[in-house]
Amino acid sequence: MRKVLAGFLGTAAVFAGTLVYVLHAPAHRTITFPDGKRFAFTIVDDTDMATVDRGKPLYDILYQYGLRTTKTVWVLKTMQSYAPDQGETLRDPPYREFIADLRHKGFEIALHGVRGGSSERPDIIQGMDEFRDAIGQYPNMQVNHSYNADNIYWGEHRWSFGPYRWAYHLLSQHEFAGEDPHKAYFWGDLVQERVRYVNQFTFDEINLLNVTPSMPYHLDDKPYVNLWFLTADGDNLPRFEALLSHEHLDQLEREGGVCLVYTHLGAGSFNKDGKANPRFEDRIKDVAAHNGWFVPASEILDYLSKQPGWTAEPGLREKIRLETLFLWTLATR
Repeated sequence: MRKVLAGFLGTAAVFAGTLVYVLHAPAHRTITFPDGKRFAFTIVDDTDMATVDRGKPLYDILYQYGLRTTKTVWVLKTMQSYAPDQGETLRDPPYREFIADLRHKGFEIALHGVRGGSSERPDIIQGMDEFRDAIGQYPNMQVNHSYNADNIYWGEHRWSFGPYRWAYHLLSQHEFAGEDPHKAYFWGDLVQERVRYVNQFTFDEINLLNVTPSMPYHLDDKPYVNLWFLTADGDNLPRFEALLSHEHLDQLEREGGVCLVYTHLGAGSFNKDGKANPRFEDRIKDVAAHNGWFVPASEILDYLSKQPGWTAEPGLREKIRLETLFLWTLATR
């Protein structure tokens, strides 16, 4: 009995020690931002359900307070009918005009897949070319959408650590093949050639440098993506308010951090009576009152990748830590 107990305690001690080693926070990365700004902040807006009527009042507020953010778009009409895929696209003339105006005002236009639903390679090529014609260039940034089969490195392929990838494979009911040259949904070569950044994980932490100092980062086991980035969870208005509380904003400024908020401005919770919800403006006004650098996501990531101490490839320990923290985020959300 004593041997069994000793063996159990020994195994538990090894596991606990390994967990502490993996989850131990890496060295803090100090960033000096342009023009004496104390932190970097932007929004990455998922285009699900987005329309001109819902979006314009919100972007008018962002512009009014001097925030230039990132807006994802779809190019082609969806071929599916379920609600999360509904929204206007660049093929809707008023919406295309709205997006062109945002681009003119300094907002970044990114891609959320070429449509709200799966697309095979010919449609992806056509969608990217139409994006270029409308925006003036190919997208710097791609954000995967929901259950699109053309998502790149999604589902089980999102993970680098073998046990997590295996567990996700057992639980997942969806297949993703954007990186598989043998599948009709392949476009990994186009992402590698034309897109600089792809979103990987979303956390509840306002300062993403506390999650990992290696942002943006490259993963050798996912070669079609040049660089990955993280986002902070502001999915709907309540989460947006919680993330961007005055206390959290003070923390972000005090720590000299980086925050890229992932949200759905077009999904409805940010609007009230056909206008912007006053609660949204209140948080944006508070953000703008802090001494932040408010530019689009790609500009922030470009800047981070040029700073002293940046390395493109995180080590094994940091990759396992990052995936473990995200797994915990999913389990407790």
